[in-house]
Amino acid sequence: MLLTACLLLWVYFDTKYEITVTALIYKSGPIRGQIEIERINEIVKGKTLWVGLKPATARNGLIIKYDKYNEVYISPENNDLLINELLKRNNRIKIKSH
Repeated sequence: MLLTACLLLWVYFDTKYEITVTALIYKSGPIRGQIEIERINEIVKGKTLWVGLKPATARNGLIIKYDKYNEVYISPENNDLLINELLKRNNRIKIKSH
């Protein structure tokens, strides 16, 4: 049980997102990765992804769709701010709200 509690605390306190010039970097405990911003096709706002990669700690975040069939769910502190920063780097991203 201690190992499970440590994992949950690690995810809770170490979930963060960073936007560089070319990539969206996500970290959530042991889940880490990056998506090239040019590969992002669509962002779905206000919907929760129930299956798949979810480096997130909250509901009503963002589903980032990239390449043809890949998607990842993230929950930044401010959805609109993150969307605006991504749009500055790739204005072809489609935004969908639910």
